[in-house]
Amino acid sequence: MRLQDVEALTFDCYGTLIDWESGAKNTLQALVARWDLHADEDAFFQAWERAQRARIEQSYARYRDIAAETFAAVATAEHLPLGPEDARLFADSIAAWKPFPDVPAALATLKRRLKLGIISNIDDDILAGSVKHMGVEFDLLLTAEQARAYKPSPIPFQQALERLGLPAERVAHAAFGFEYDIATASRLGFRTILVRRARTDFPPQPVPDLVVADLKELAAQLA
Repeated sequence: MRLQDVEALTFDCYGTLIDWESGAKNTLQALVARWDLHADEDAFFQAWERAQRARIEQSYARYRDIAAETFAAVATAEHLPLGPEDARLFADSIAAWKPFPDVPAALATLKRRLKLGIISNIDDDILAGSVKHMGVEFDLLLTAEQARAYKPSPIPFQQALERLGLPAERVAHAAFGFEYDIATASRLGFRTILVRRARTDFPPQPVPDLVVADLKELAAQLA
């Protein structure tokens, strides 16, 4: 089946639609500024990414709690005087982080002929806040909170297919991350689309059906 023949397109949200890295770094910068301090935002972000990825691989907990818990742990390790209130403010801010500039127009174009969905390692209320910035109505919003499991588990993807009422080969999944998305979606039979964004370090397998720089290019390919 050609990629152009799919009936639905699902997305990873944070890092693919929402500018995850900028949101995290800007929030950290605002929090440390309250203490008249400076933090190495790149180092903090990378450490926090590793910490929350490791926590997600353990037993299920709400993402808001994971984000706050791991933020606090990294702040302590980096000797920053950020306490539980700061960690909670960080987690609460995620719903306000903005999409990449190309996202709203591209989604509007894609929506004209495809069902659109999101499969995300997040809580329902945070995702509800995030989609308000995107300007389209999604046909599916599937969260880790609903699935009680985090990607790369196949459970969120399987539940998404059930709710869409489509076989995997009729659905394309677009994401910037191999670790959480491309490998599992490919294994389940989804068509897969790698949205590179600024990333350059990709494993050789599995090979996505399509590689694009951003959603503007994706919309041009599929619309």
